Amino acid sequence: MTVQRPVLLSQAENSQAIPTGDGVENSPSVSTPAIDLVVLLRILRVRREIILGTAAAVIALTLVVLFALTPLYSASSIVMLDQQKNNIEDVASVLSGLPTDQAGVLNQVQILTSRELAGHVISKLNLKDDPYFSSATKSWTKYLAFLNPLSWLNGGSKARDDAAGVDAERNALIDRFEKNMTVAPIGLSTAIKVTYESPDAQEATRIDNAIADAYVEDQLNAKFEATQKATRWLADRIQDLSRQSQTADAAVQQYRAANGLVEAATGGSVVDDQMTAISGQLVIAKADLAEKQATYAHIAQLQQEGHAADISQAVSSVLIGQLRNQEATLMQQEADLSSKYGSRNPKMLDIESQKANLQAKINEEVNRVVQSVANDVSIAQAQVGSLQASLDHIEDQSGKQNQLKVKLAQLQSAASSAKSMYEAFLSKLNQTQDQQGIQTPDARIISRAEVPIYTSYPNKLLVLGAAIPGGILLGLMFAFMMERLDSGFRTTYQIESMLGLPVLATIPEVLNSNKDNGADPVDRIIDRPMSSFSESIRGLQLALTLSNVDKQPKVIVVTSSVPGEGKTTIAASLARLAARSGLKTIIVDGDLRRPMVAHTMGLGVSTLGILEVVVGSHSLDQCLIKDPRSDALILPCAKKPISPSDLLSSQAMNNLVANLAKTFDFVVIDSAPVLPVNDTKILGQLADAVLFVTRWEKTPREGVSNALRALADVHAPVAGIALARADMKRFQYYSYGYQDYYYYNKYYAE
Repeated sequence: MTVQRPVLLSQAENSQAIPTGDGVENSPSVSTPAIDLVVLLRILRVRREIILGTAAAVIALTLVVLFALTPLYSASSIVMLDQQKNNIEDVASVLSGLPTDQAGVLNQVQILTSRELAGHVISKLNLKDDPYFSSATKSWTKYLAFLNPLSWLNGGSKARDDAAGVDAERNALIDRFEKNMTVAPIGLSTAIKVTYESPDAQEATRIDNAIADAYVEDQLNAKFEATQKATRWLADRIQDLSRQSQTADAAVQQYRAANGLVEAATGGSVVDDQMTAISGQLVIAKADLAEKQATYAHIAQLQQEGHAADISQAVSSVLIGQLRNQEATLMQQEADLSSKYGSRNPKMLDIESQKANLQAKINEEVNRVVQSVANDVSIAQAQVGSLQASLDHIEDQSGKQNQLKVKLAQLQSAASSAKSMYEAFLSKLNQTQDQQGIQTPDARIISRAEVPIYTSYPNKLLVLGAAIPGGILLGLMFAFMMERLDSGFRTTYQIESMLGLPVLATIPEVLNSNKDNGADPVDRIIDRPMSSFSESIRGLQLALTLSNVDKQPKVIVVTSSVPGEGKTTIAASLARLAARSGLKTIIVDGDLRRPMVAHTMGLGVSTLGILEVVVGSHSLDQCLIKDPRSDALILPCAKKPISPSDLLSSQAMNNLVANLAKTFDFVVIDSAPVLPVNDTKILGQLADAVLFVTRWEKTPREGVSNALRALADVHAPVAGIALARADMKRFQYYSYGYQDYYYYNKYYAE
């Protein structure tokens, strides 16, 4: 008998598998495939109501906020920094270029946004009496006296409270004023844009121009005041510096005369000139010594390694060259004689003796070359020592003079500094006096504010333009979130790839349960045989028939993981369809804890059922009931047993199922859910095939996996899965592709 088993399709794709009949205890991977373009389009179609609804809500909320905001008008003026030096003695400085220091521009921005400048504009325009500004202070300044801790202790006077109220009111006006003002530099230029917003376009223009005028006026006043203060201070300072310079010069001359410090022709002392000359010679001598020491070290290394003949001085020696030539001649003679005589021949021995003598002479000459280089190193060391001794003597003399020059340098530095400061301050005083009569501001207005025509806040088109895609994106987020939060199965591919079991049929959800119009699911088999529901049950019966090609299954156990998944409806529909097809059919209510077969098929309360047959109190024929809508017979559960598991595992139950298989062509057993109780594990061993029902999109994948694992533990012959109660309007996007379900629905008669 061939039976489908829940096995893992690809262990490379799923790290866990459902337990098989061999006792493998793994669980299937419940991860969903990565989202590609097809899945994305499917989500858009399935969740389009959520996406469009979210977008509509965001747009509606945006419109409400836009119409609730107070519209503002923006007026802008441009001020350019024009720091021209008004020095009549220097025409080039008057025409100097604009500054490029961005730090200076930012400093002017701080001045434009200062509270002092804002207060000046408020006072000049009398904005305290403006309704727009006064509303900012009337709401809370009257409570200032109560909030003042001094008033709680009775330590404050009325005058002090009034002053605090005035200051608070002024601060509130300035805060309201600066809130509507924006100052920003324009690019990398020295221009600054001043913008002011107000509900009144005329008011915005008036205030913005007043800010620019106040800034230019402030620049002019600041320069005039600074010039006056600088002139007075410079005059007093110059008098002090003149006396200090004269005193410092006299002190230098007196010190030179007292210590005999005479300068040389070059401007320095004689001792310093001598020390410079000896220092230069010492540097040259040390360099020569280092070179000779390096040469000697290299020669000594070659001699130690046995490569004395490679020394450059030895190679260039004429004597060594001649000895080498003689050695080469002997080696040639040795080669010629070796072919004629043996190694102990007198002639060969004579040549060996001559070669040894030549090699000794060569080594002697090389040693002489090495000794010559060593002598050069000794001479260079002696020269460096002599120069170093002379330099030490000169430095000793120089140190004594330097002690005297230290104080002289201090006196000269003080005199030079006093003179430089005097000249600098005198020059600055002349410049200040020249500029005092000609004062212009460092900034000028190059563009005055004009009355705006359109509002600047809120930018309705921009906000709406951002709200539409923002709402759509938010809707997409909700759609993807809901798609990911669904933990059930939606497609046959998901079940077959994750559980390794075939999906025998997908049963649509029948929403209308009114039996009077034949819309109840089990009645549709009889009343509407061409409906999509009937067609799916017909396909399920065919799949069960073909699930075992060796032996057609007769005893079918229908179960699910949890209650409410539609297993009883499917079992009753299978029984009616089989009976309608001419098969001798019986449906057994095997859910002894919550029997629902009789109620589902429209029967009343019965007094006899499966319990009476198993215990032997009544015969099978006495307990059977005919289905009122078909030729199928029903064995209900009239009474609930005390221990359903013991009843189902009894030999009498085994005999009953065997008898039914012999008597009927098709036996359907509606069993209890797998996860809550163990009844189905017992019935599954008595069946030819087990039909596992799972609800579309609702039943958690983990629950299905655990239920199938439990059936596999008892070697239940699971034939496949029925995906029940599917929403066909949404299921079409998962199973029919992107073709509208309408084209498929034309084949059905709902």
